[in-house]
Amino acid sequence: MTEAKHPIQVVARRTGLNPDVIRAWERRYQTVVPQRASNGRRLYADTDVEKLTLLRRATSAGRRISDIADLSVDALYSLIETDEVAAAQARVIPSERPNTGSVMEHFEECLDAITGMNSSHLKACLIKADKALGVPFLLEDLIRPLISHVRDECRRGNLRQCHERVATATVRSYMYNLASSENSSDARHNLIVSTPVGQRYDLIALRMAVAANFYGWNAIYLGTELSAEEIAYACDQTQSYTVALGIASPSDDPHLANTLRELKRKIGVRTSLIVGGKAVTGYTEVIQEINAVIVQTMGELRMELDRLRRPMTARIDTPRI
Repeated sequence: MTEAKHPIQVVARRTGLNPDVIRAWERRYQTVVPQRASNGRRLYADTDVEKLTLLRRATSAGRRISDIADLSVDALYSLIETDEVAAAQARVIPSERPNTGSVMEHFEECLDAITGMNSSHLKACLIKADKALGVPFLLEDLIRPLISHVRDECRRGNLRQCHERVATATVRSYMYNLASSENSSDARHNLIVSTPVGQRYDLIALRMAVAANFYGWNAIYLGTELSAEEIAYACDQTQSYTVALGIASPSDDPHLANTLRELKRKIGVRTSLIVGGKAVTGYTEVIQEINAVIVQTMGELRMELDRLRRPMTARIDTPRI
C-alpha cells in the first residue's frame, strides 16, 4: 500500500474534481477509502489520486459513477481508452454533469429514476432536490444538465427515446406546478413568458417562469408557439412591460426574425424583451436590432429582472407606443 499523504485540497487540484464530489463518491460508492491523520483530516495515497482521476475522465465521457465505482484501475484505463477513441471518431462532446457533490447525488438519483422510467420516483427526487438546493440551483445546476445529459445519452444510444420522454414530461409537469403555485401578487412586476411560433420546446421558457416567480415577479406562462399578436394582447390585458421568450430549436428558422420584429412592433418600445435558449445565437442580428436582451443562465435572468425592476414604476401608467 502506498503512503497516504495528500490532503483533499491537493487531490481536488490533481484530479479536477470538486472536494464535495470526492466526499460524495466516498460516502455513497466507496470509490476510495482515505486514511485519517491524527487531527481527523483525510489523507489520500497516490493510488487514490490515480483512481479518482480515471473516474473523473470516465464520468466526463458519459459513464455513471454508480456503474464504474467498483472497477479496478486497470479496468478503468481500458474503459477510458475505448470511450475516448469512440468519442474522437464520433467527435462527441462529453456529457454535461454537475460539478458539486451535493448536486451530483441528486443528479444520480434522478438519473436512476429516468433509467427505470419511474416518473413518480423522479418527481420525488425533484421535490427532495428543491428542498435541499433551492429553486435557483435546482433549475440551473440540476435540471438543465440533467435534461442535456439524457439527450446526449439518447444520441449515443445509451438511453432510448422513452427515457427522454419520461424525463422531459416529468420535469415539465414539476416546473409547471412551480410556475403556477409561486406567483407573486405584485402586479407591478408582471412578466409574460412564452415561445414564439415555430419554437415548440418549452422547458427553457418554463425555467424562466419559475425563476422569475422566485425572484419576486408575477410570471404569466402562456405555453409554446404563441403569435406576436397574442403575446402583445396578453401584455395589454395584464399590464406587463416585460416579455421573456424561450428559443431552443431550430436555430435557423427563416421566419423567426420577422416574428420577433413583429412582436417588438406590437409590444412597443417601452416593453422590454428577454430571450434565452441555446438557439439564440442563430438570431443574434435581429435580437440586437430589436434591442432584446439575451440571458443564458438563471443568474443572468435575475440581473436583468433586477435592472428592469428599478424603472418599472415610471412605466406602469405610461401608454404603450
